[in-house]
Amino acid sequence: MNGIHDVGGMDGFGPIQREENEPVFHEPWEGRLRAIHTLASKKHKFYHIDESRHGVERINPVYYLGSSYYQLWLLRTESLLMDRGVFTEVDIQQKMAELSPGSSPQSHLQPFRKVRPLMPSTEREVVIQTTTGAEQPNEPIQPKFTPGTVVRAKMISPLGHTRIPRYVRGKQGVIESIHGNFILPDTRVHKGIDLYQPVYRVCFKAQDLWGEHASPKDKLFIELWEDYLELGGVQDEKH
Repeated sequence: MNGIHDVGGMDGFGPIQREENEPVFHEPWEGRLRAIHTLASKKHKFYHIDESRHGVERINPVYYLGSSYYQLWLLRTESLLMDRGVFTEVDIQQKMAELSPGSSPQSHLQPFRKVRPLMPSTEREVVIQTTTGAEQPNEPIQPKFTPGTVVRAKMISPLGHTRIPRYVRGKQGVIESIHGNFILPDTRVHKGIDLYQPVYRVCFKAQDLWGEHASPKDKLFIELWEDYLELGGVQDEKH
């Protein structure tokens, strides 16, 4: 999905602050939330991983940029479980009052603590157009591309969930290997369809992604589903 979460290749966010000996969880509640998410998604199957990711993508950009990693997880998990009817906003407020009577912590980000609803569009594609795929994971699929094939990441801009980052769209790369068949996240989220497609490991030259000032020695390898790709041109023997 196009949004503030897709920041690959963007600048202006300042230096990355590294924390020496960073703990797995900074607060006990983060560990509990991680466990709740695992139970909700893996054991009870209230939602799957692609719905989970799309829930984070739909968080208000102001709240997204101003919140910690697990604050985003908390909002995402609350939203998905309320959508599934597990509890309501009233239930949350009552539980908070029970745990912290007389306390009503407020944040300047509170007005932005929202997850946008799934909204279909009559003007733009929400889901990419699919051309291949199988309904079963063990169903044989003939891959369109083979290792060494020059491909181009499609210049697409769907409104919905997708796993093709913006910085590779329209860029040329080379198929490095084929990983096998996996569920296409786009149709799984928006159509409820488990469509299996080949996933390729694609090599992109850094200069093709970031321009001539990037190191000519650097390359990026990224896994992309078949319908994210198209034939890209003549094979580069020096790649």
